[in-house]
Amino acid sequence: MFLVPLDRTPYQKTNYYYNTINRLDSLEKSLLTIEGDTLKVGWGRSSLIPNFITPLAGYGSRKGAKYQGIEDSIWTSVMVFDNGISKAAYISLDLLIVPSVLNIESIVDSLPIESSQIFFTASHSHSSIGGFLPGLAGKLFAGDYNPKVIPFISNSIRKALMNAIKNLEIARIGFTKINAGEFITNRLVGDSLGISDPWIRVIKVEKKSGKKALLFTYSAHATCYGDNQLKISSDYPGKSISILEKLPDIDFAIYGAGSVGSMAPFTKSKYGKDRVDEMALGISNKIILHLDSISTFYEKKLTVSNLKIEMMNPSFKLNKFFAVRPWVFNWLIGDTKKKLSFLKLGNTLMVGTPCDFSGELAPPLDAIASKKNINLIINSFNGGYVGYITKDEWYDKTDINTYETYTMNWFGPNNGSYFSELIESIIDINAKY
Repeated sequence: MFLVPLDRTPYQKTNYYYNTINRLDSLEKSLLTIEGDTLKVGWGRSSLIPNFITPLAGYGSRKGAKYQGIEDSIWTSVMVFDNGISKAAYISLDLLIVPSVLNIESIVDSLPIESSQIFFTASHSHSSIGGFLPGLAGKLFAGDYNPKVIPFISNSIRKALMNAIKNLEIARIGFTKINAGEFITNRLVGDSLGISDPWIRVIKVEKKSGKKALLFTYSAHATCYGDNQLKISSDYPGKSISILEKLPDIDFAIYGAGSVGSMAPFTKSKYGKDRVDEMALGISNKIILHLDSISTFYEKKLTVSNLKIEMMNPSFKLNKFFAVRPWVFNWLIGDTKKKLSFLKLGNTLMVGTPCDFSGELAPPLDAIASKKNINLIINSFNGGYVGYITKDEWYDKTDINTYETYTMNWFGPNNGSYFSELIESIIDINAKY
């Protein structure tokens, strides 16, 4: 028998919750915000376009099609922070997700940074290279596994890291939120029933030499190109970066996917390049209008860490009552890293999640953080992948877009509340330092 009753035990009464909360308590006791010298910041980039052909990742309907040319460049982009005592690296890959099979220890080997100091995210472009995940899920969404791809991605990360570390310089840092609600829509239940995460979140960096950089996130999926796109592209995030870096006073920009679960881009244009251009111009122009008003300050405090989390057994549901047995799921899909990562610069806290984290879950957490004088940025795709984490109230509904709550919900009910509780605890801990 390949089916089991769907487990609906309240998560607060489970062993996985108990074990994770114990780790959270231990993390709080051991965590120190390290205050050192004034923060230095460096940035770097390395190409992710291989010299061999790969499948495109992003749409199962492409059926593993290989890329047929290059629409625009894709990159590994890195921003490194160093206060003389500790370092942290924010790394964003122009990929669908950060592959869970990356060997971070080998990537940082002999470099002056540790694997525990790496904070990953991705642009979530659905028109980037694939072939990086073994197993059925990897084949469906990233094409046939190619053993050349992971070493290639790893080498790109290492090059970008080295470039960033080489140009570390004392810098001032500032943060702002910019409402861009007109460019995002709730694809899960619609805007009449659901909510969206409308904010562009921006970190501005000004080096002592005068060079400036931006780190920004947004929660609309990078799906302006559909499954008929067979050229490599970074979609609207990459186009936004190109526009920003053409400004005379911006030397570098880096984008990370925000709470992209349930969130889609909203444009008047319906297809392809026109849609990319509309999104990119809209997002970048919003940032440009606010650039001069972002105040920056010298910072000394730097925190980077992660919380290993446990979840219920894989519970890929067939209906409200039955799910596929965990061993069948693991045989078909495989296991993955499960953690929440975080990086804090002064009062700005970045939290990384191993999923498509729903934009419906972000606004309540944002409000909690604001009350504690924390600027919160939530990123998806931190190096593991557990599917979609959505608002619990939609879990059993069948009159909505069930892709997120059925096809891509791999670990059962209540995970929206579970993840939100853990992120709130991470906010609470970081608000103390």
